Amino acid sequence: MVDGLRLTVTGEELRTRLERRIEDHLRRAERCKREQARTPEEQTEDEPLLPDHMCANEAERHQWRREVLGFIRDHIDSGEVYRLGETDLIFGELLPEKPEWLKQEEYEERTSIGFHLGRLAKRVGDVLPRELAAPARHARDADAAN
Repeated sequence: MVDGLRLTVTGEELRTRLERRIEDHLRRAERCKREQARTPEEQTEDEPLLPDHMCANEAERHQWRREVLGFIRDHIDSGEVYRLGETDLIFGELLPEKPEWLKQEEYEERTSIGFHLGRLAKRVGDVLPRELAAPARHARDADAAN
């Protein structure tokens, strides 16, 4: 019996898919560098300038992913067959890329949860001290009486 979903992929196919992702990260890193070099005069309403640190960080992230995927590719034996699970597929970026609308929806869901948790924690912090103040005062008074 197989535990979980495992895909069987030849080493050659795996190397090819990794190479495509590496090339994609190269293009994205180059785009980030071009964006960083744009001047205010090149800014348009449809494409405003992004902050330099964002562009630099994104370019560095894409470069790092190229190196990671390149390391993995270089250690794949083309003649072997690999059994890959979900974690392998995600880490190796081997699945088709999500559509932009889905990425945005997932981002909004994650940040919304964090935002609501922050608001809830603030409310609990506002309410709890008052509720705990009376029992603490009674305990202090009882200790003083003894």
